[in-house]
Amino acid sequence: MRVKFVAPIFLGFAVAAACGGSNKTSQVNDGTGASGNGTAASANGTSTGGNGIITSNGGSSNGTGFGDAGAGSFDPDAACATSSADGEPVPVDLLFMVDITGSMDCPVPDDAKNPCEVQPAMPYSDTTRWTVESAALKAFVGDAANAGLGMGITFFPKSANDPNICTANTYATPAVEVGALPGASTALNMAIDKQTPGGNTPTTAALQGALDHAAAWAKMNPTHKVAVVYSTDGYPKGCNNDTIPGAAKVAAAAFAATPSIPTYVLGLGSNLADLNMVAMSGGTNAAFLIDTTGNAAMELSTALAAIRTTAVVGCTYTIPPPPAGQTLDPSKVNVTYTDPSGKTMSVDQDPLGTTCDTGTGWEYSADKTQINLCGSLCASIKANPGGSLKVLFGCATAVGNPPK
Repeated sequence: MRVKFVAPIFLGFAVAAACGGSNKTSQVNDGTGASGNGTAASANGTSTGGNGIITSNGGSSNGTGFGDAGAGSFDPDAACATSSADGEPVPVDLLFMVDITGSMDCPVPDDAKNPCEVQPAMPYSDTTRWTVESAALKAFVGDAANAGLGMGITFFPKSANDPNICTANTYATPAVEVGALPGASTALNMAIDKQTPGGNTPTTAALQGALDHAAAWAKMNPTHKVAVVYSTDGYPKGCNNDTIPGAAKVAAAAFAATPSIPTYVLGLGSNLADLNMVAMSGGTNAAFLIDTTGNAAMELSTALAAIRTTAVVGCTYTIPPPPAGQTLDPSKVNVTYTDPSGKTMSVDQDPLGTTCDTGTGWEYSADKTQINLCGSLCASIKANPGGSLKVLFGCATAVGNPPK
């Protein structure tokens, strides 16, 4: 599956990359379509300094020149490398851990003044939290936009009468193992259809079990990005020493581990703001809180789409193989982005001493098999999907300015 990205901050400007460092000059198109023969007389924009990026119609600059792109388009293959190849986003796998406790029988929409928090004595609505969530999950499984996404699912509690309900190992084997959509859709839909709400909420045990399996899966599939989606409609109940801070600690440990496993959190119901603590500790900033007194179905669908976007529209790419007969020289690799209109920008490698969280360019993974896009660039790309990455071989890697 190809994921396309927009070059966000520089949207609307074609950007040229040259080889060999951050003080670059640009050989650009003369606007007629003949590559490489134009004269860059002057920049139409203002050079702001810093990263050595220049526009396709404006001379050479030590900074970032923002001008109009002109009629011709920049050819990164001709400008900066002997050859190039498309970078491929790493495969993404999501393991869903889904609440089927008794309160999932609560009606939707809920009563805002007297919200339902425990399983009703008898169902008094055809539309419940579970009917809404199960429908949303099945729609997610069947969405063509998710083709190629890996998905597995399991549920908690396993059984209302299970003596091991509070043990993480009880939840470490999913009901349906992770598999690529749409191939896995039949098994996923069958598992969803089999569920009947009942029992209490073993929050920490269920989350720990899901994270344990996700970590094991990631180790078996080292080229994949793996995350857990934890969905619940309430706080811990039924297990000793089970708390939201305890669950947050479990999520934090999994996110800090190698491989790192993020935790996305869905909260269905009222007064669930404390779930933000679990999401933040799990590296996903905030929980998706669904208002069951309103249009819960629409909110849940929107939340699942947002999880797909933030998880799948990632910032890690597998480095394609170098040209036939050559070996990869990590010091002679450059990166460009092309937006959907065909305009291209170069992205400098972040210098030594820069962490990816605070960087503005890219860095290698530890084994130099992947490229990670960093900091504000990564955040902007996730917010504006729609372009593509290219890896260029043969020229000295352009390195950005050191952090101040």
